[in-house]
Amino acid sequence: MSNMPSGRVHRGISEILLGEPCEKTNKVIDYPVRFLGRGHRVLFHDLISAIVLGYLSDDLYGIPAGALHLGADKVCSKYRIIKKILEHIF
Repeated sequence: MSNMPSGRVHRGISEILLGEPCEKTNKVIDYPVRFLGRGHRVLFHDLISAIVLGYLSDDLYGIPAGALHLGADKVCSKYRIIKKILEHIF
């Protein structure tokens, strides 16, 4: 089981904090998982890439959504209990 939060969790966090799910932002940041698998975070998972991709994907809402995506990944990979709680909530 992966320590990364699901797309549902990323969308839920964006929806609650931004009022928009920013689905495109979260999908494009995680797109490399299709060909890199668990090592996908080597692409698009730095702050500059996440906010640029967010802006291009979901306009101004995508900027904080990209940063939130990175934060959720970091917290969930470090604290499995938080990932479990978020998966339960969303």
